[in-house]
Amino acid sequence: MQKLTQRLTIAVFALVLLGFMVLHLLLPDGTISRAERRKLQQFPAVSGEALLSAEFSEDVEDYLLDQFPFRDSFRTLKAVWTYDLLGQKDNNGIYIAEGTASKLDATLDEKQLKLFTDKMNSLHETYFPQANVYYAVIPDKNYYLAPSHGYPTLDYEKLFSTVEAELPWATHVDLTGSLTAADYYATDSHWRQERLQKVVDTLASAMELTLPSWESYTPHTLSGFQGVYYGQAALPLPAEDLIYLTNEITEGCTVSGPENPSPTVYDPAKFENLDGYDVFLSGAQAVLTIENPNAASDKNLVIFRDSYGSSLTPLLLGGYRTVTLVDVRYVASQYLGQFVDFSQVDDVLLLYSTTVINSAGILR
Repeated sequence: MQKLTQRLTIAVFALVLLGFMVLHLLLPDGTISRAERRKLQQFPAVSGEALLSAEFSEDVEDYLLDQFPFRDSFRTLKAVWTYDLLGQKDNNGIYIAEGTASKLDATLDEKQLKLFTDKMNSLHETYFPQANVYYAVIPDKNYYLAPSHGYPTLDYEKLFSTVEAELPWATHVDLTGSLTAADYYATDSHWRQERLQKVVDTLASAMELTLPSWESYTPHTLSGFQGVYYGQAALPLPAEDLIYLTNEITEGCTVSGPENPSPTVYDPAKFENLDGYDVFLSGAQAVLTIENPNAASDKNLVIFRDSYGSSLTPLLLGGYRTVTLVDVRYVASQYLGQFVDFSQVDDVLLLYSTTVINSAGILR
C-alpha cells in the first residue's frame, strides 16, 4: 500500500510537470506584465557563441520564470496565503489599511535628507537666487495610515523641520492638513487629481494666485487603473477609475519639451502604457514647458518636481503665462541652463514627495 501511494504521488507529480510543460509550449508568450509594469523576458536568440555563454542560460531561466503558465495567478495565490490565511501584516512590503494599499517606509535616511537639502540649495544658488521660491513636501500615504494601524513610519516631523531649517530662502507651504489617505489612489502611491481642491487652494493662497474656480473643471473617467502597488502586493485588489480634469485653460495650453511629449496637457491614449498615470503630462519627462495663452498674468513659473507634479500642475496653469517643469531625476542639474531661461522666471515651486526626499540620491 505504501509503495502504491508513493507511485501515485510520483505519477501525479510527473503529470503536473508534463502538463505545465505542454501549457508552456501551447500558450503564446506574453510581452508585458501590467501588474508588474515591466516587459517580460523573451526567449533569447540562439547562436553557437550564445549557447556557450553563461548569460544565455541565465536568459533562458529568466524566460521560463516570466512565461510560466498562470504566473500572475500563482503570485496572487501566494499573496493571499501569506496575507489573509497566515495573517502576515504585509506582502512584499505592501499593506492594506482603510481599503487602500501603501508601502512600508519606516526609516528616515539622514544622509539622503542632507543630499536633498544640499541639492535644493545648489539649485537655488545657481539658477534662481532672485526668484520668489516656495516649497511643499508631499506626504506619502503612510503619514495618514501607518500610525493608527500599528505600522512603523519614518520620522516625518524631523524630515519636515530639517527641510524647513535648511531652506530658509523658500516659503514653506504645509500640505499635510490638505490631504487624507482617501485623496490617494487605492492601488498606487500618487494622489488623485480630482481630490486636490484643498491642495490647490493652499498653494494658491501662499503663492497669491488667481485660479479658475473648481466648478470650471469637467471630469473625464478612464476605468481599469491598476497602480504600482497592485503588482507589488499581488493581492486581488479591485481596479479603480483614473479621473482627469479639463477646462478652457487646460484645453488651450500647448506642451513642448526635448523628449517630444504629447502637445496637450492630457493624453488619454497613454492610459494604455505600463503606467496609466502617464495620461498626465506624458509621464516621466526631464523638462516640459507649458504655454498658456489664456493666463490671468504674464508671470512665469518653474516647478522642480517628481511624478506627483504631473497631476497637480494642470490645476495651477491659470495663474501663469508659462509653466516649466523640471525633474532632476532625468536631467543633470548642470545642464538646466540649456533648457530653461531662468532670467525670465518669477516664481519657483519645489514640490517633492517624502519618498523622493528619503531617496534623494536619485536626483542628478
